[in-house]
Amino acid sequence: MDNSRLVLQIDNSRLAADDFRVKFESEYSIRQSVESDIIGLRKVIDDTNMGRMNLESEIESLKEELIFIKQNHNQIAQSGVQVDVDAPKGQDLAQVLAEVRAQYESMAQKNRDELKAWHENKLTEVEVEVIQNTEALQGARTEVTELRRQMQSLEIELESQRSMKASLEDSLRDTEMRNNMEMERYNNMILQLEAELGQLRGNIQMQASEYEALLNIKMKLEAEIATYRRLLDGEDFRLQDALVDQSSTKSIKKVTVTQTLVDGKVVSESTNTKEIGK
Repeated sequence: MDNSRLVLQIDNSRLAADDFRVKFESEYSIRQSVESDIIGLRKVIDDTNMGRMNLESEIESLKEELIFIKQNHNQIAQSGVQVDVDAPKGQDLAQVLAEVRAQYESMAQKNRDELKAWHENKLTEVEVEVIQNTEALQGARTEVTELRRQMQSLEIELESQRSMKASLEDSLRDTEMRNNMEMERYNNMILQLEAELGQLRGNIQMQASEYEALLNIKMKLEAEIATYRRLLDGEDFRLQDALVDQSSTKSIKKVTVTQTLVDGKVVSESTNTKEIGK
């Protein structure tokens, strides 16, 4: 019963160890997948940072171009160059220049507004993407930390199961050794008891033979006593018949029992009965 319980515990420990091994491999695979996702997110963040740097560089270039355009405009406005314009009669040159300046400033303002809106839109998109990537990275880090903690817990539990398995195997070996010793002792006892049983059987057969011989003697004596009683009672029979009856009862049976013992065991037995007359 103890052996069965130990074997069952060992089997349960093996199954638990296999289960923990499968869980460990699964968690390890998940961890590798998360680490791969983290590497991909880091690349996305790097690409985002690079794109932001490119956008900032483009913005700075556009700002410099806008400053250059403003400077050229101011230089043109402040220059004293006389320009001959074939204009219709009565048209003021200053008015024409003012209209050109106003149109140019309107276009420049439109470009500035569009550039500012585009820059703000791109900056917002980059900020949203950075926030999303940061949250995803933080979630991945948290998940990796939790998986690492679970993996350490599983490794500790697996080591505990291995130690318990080794202990149970040692106990099983000790129990098997004790059982083998007990079985050997019981086998020796069985051999000894079988030898004693064979001897007892021989003694019983001998006693049975002696009992049968005594029984025959008793029957002979009872027959003789009965004969003498008939003589004493005066029964009418011939002496010769009495002598014949008496002689017929005088017989002894000789019973010979032969046994063959091998390692204390009776392997063969024979009985020989012989009637001997007296």
